[in-house]
Amino acid sequence: MKLKFIIAALIISAAVSCQQKGETALEVNLTDIPENCKIDVSRVEGRGGQTIYTDSSKTTDRKFTIKCDSITDNTSFTIFLQKITDKGQALAYTGTILVEDGYTTKVSGKGIYPSTWTIDSKHPKQAFVNKMNDAVKDLNKQIDELRLSSDTVSSRESQMKLYNLQDEIYDQIEEKQIALMETLPMDEYWLEELCRHSGIINYEGKDYKYYNNVEALYNKMPDEYKNSKIGKAINLALYAKAPAVGDQINDYDLYDINGKVHHLADYKGKWLLLDFSSYFCGPCRMFDASVKYFYERGIGKDFEIITITADTEGQFAQMVAEEKPLHTLFNDRDGRYGLFAINKISATPTFYVVNPDGKIEDIFEGVDMGKIIKLMKEHDGFAAPEFKTENGATIITNPDYSDINSMLLIDKVAIYKDSVALDCTYPMYGGYKVVKETGLFANGKCISKMTKSNISTDNFTQVPFGEVGHCHLTFEPLPKGTKQFDFIEGDCENCFRVMGVKIEN
Repeated sequence: MKLKFIIAALIISAAVSCQQKGETALEVNLTDIPENCKIDVSRVEGRGGQTIYTDSSKTTDRKFTIKCDSITDNTSFTIFLQKITDKGQALAYTGTILVEDGYTTKVSGKGIYPSTWTIDSKHPKQAFVNKMNDAVKDLNKQIDELRLSSDTVSSRESQMKLYNLQDEIYDQIEEKQIALMETLPMDEYWLEELCRHSGIINYEGKDYKYYNNVEALYNKMPDEYKNSKIGKAINLALYAKAPAVGDQINDYDLYDINGKVHHLADYKGKWLLLDFSSYFCGPCRMFDASVKYFYERGIGKDFEIITITADTEGQFAQMVAEEKPLHTLFNDRDGRYGLFAINKISATPTFYVVNPDGKIEDIFEGVDMGKIIKLMKEHDGFAAPEFKTENGATIITNPDYSDINSMLLIDKVAIYKDSVALDCTYPMYGGYKVVKETGLFANGKCISKMTKSNISTDNFTQVPFGEVGHCHLTFEPLPKGTKQFDFIEGDCENCFRVMGVKIEN
């Protein structure tokens, strides 16, 4: 009898457990969705996310369940509705969807406006998120309507008008949500929400319309919250001064892939190109391929390129595993209050040029490859030239040059009796070509015409994502006594030019 009771109790317990806690999943039940709409589910980890499920069915009812594995404190989800018409594409999406480990989160709704859909989650933070969104539901629906009308907008003027209307509504959303926060009790979710608002200050500084409101809320916080990690992040957003050219570089704990702590001070005495990057930043990943090429080509002993991310540890490990970098990669694990926050990094990639004394020489956003190549040239960032004789030919690896206007680097010059061969690299993602009029010049006159190219001289050669472009060009023999030449692609303003290429040791 006792055994039966125990078995029965276990069965009842298991049934309750299945009801209370079981598989971690996201269940979506949407109706009245037009057949020209696609539904994407994106999983977000930290600073970025990726699509994990796509529903392209042509039915008005979209029902599916996604199993959610390895949920962490950094995990959330977003559902995108993409409208596809013959006029173009338009996109609208939900706010943050949180999944509680062991439970099913349900998203249900009717129609094409994600802001009107309902999110039912056991995650304790979702109630706070829903409360913030409910306060501005009508405004969020207006944003949905504007986004989903973007496929009908063609002129630049109309696009700007649409963006300006969205900005005006976002201002109203900020105002209402901050006003709501003034009435809510302070807890950990309230604190995270204030940190989100303060993050905008990193972009706009004191010009942020609600700077004073955020500061007033911060000042009301108890010391316990002010001294927390998130409290320190808010303090940095409000009061930290963004570094400027001439300032000493800020320092903070940075972690390598093995968890060992490093500091920028360890590199004093070298020129540094600091690349503030992210796993989910396309241009950043393209630049990583360029850096790998620079190190394969040979880097100067007193020059270092360091990539720093503020991604989750998992994303950082994934980046290292995928890219197998030859240069230094560090993770700013404390991005909200670490090096990213101290330096007020508001976009990736952002580059800092730091001199051997640790002072900032330049700050710029975006991959300006021409500037980076000139920087490396000026500060011995490339390995020294190597000269050797091989089967009667003179081979110069990493030849020196006096000036460059472009992103085409000459890696090797091979001088034969009957020809000259150049191995060149275009260290960027995109398309490039070398026109047939390309030649080698001296004193403004062509001394050697190009006779052969392994890439098309009529069309752009596409560089695959995550790679760099290479070409092998052959020219007529050089006149005797030539000590240097100018590589000139053509007479257009943006044509490749590498001037004063030295071919004598």
